[in-house]
Amino acid sequence: MKQGVFLGSLDLKLSKAGREMAARLEVGVNWPVYASPLQRAVETTEAAGLTYEVIEEFREIDYGPWEGLTWAEIEAKWPEEARLKMEDWLGYCVDGAESWEAFRGRVSRGLARCHQPCVIVAHLAVNSVLRELLTGEPAIGFRQGYCEIVKL
Repeated sequence: MKQGVFLGSLDLKLSKAGREMAARLEVGVNWPVYASPLQRAVETTEAAGLTYEVIEEFREIDYGPWEGLTWAEIEAKWPEEARLKMEDWLGYCVDGAESWEAFRGRVSRGLARCHQPCVIVAHLAVNSVLRELLTGEPAIGFRQGYCEIVKL
């Protein structure tokens, strides 16, 4: 898979580099660990040597027909939809994708199942919602690198 694509709910394995990064993770706490059911999150958790419980609601947002595509490819194929998305990133939903409202509700239900404090191994959009729910900071400004530990 090329870099810079909308992975969303595509269930891909980690790359060799991703497995190496995950193996170097040091969580440093003895809290319950919860993981997204997607392979890339499960592999990260296992490579870090963590015992975990899968929370289905922590699956990444489903971008529908945009999954696996770069933004340039999306703009070329769906120029009007891309424009609408840029104007209202969290409010606009292309046909066949999961709306932000439904996604946020799903992640919120997952968080309610977790004993806190805890460690959650998930994805960029999931983590942006978790940050919003736990700190009140807006989801739209959240940034995260590959295999980055975000402390809230």
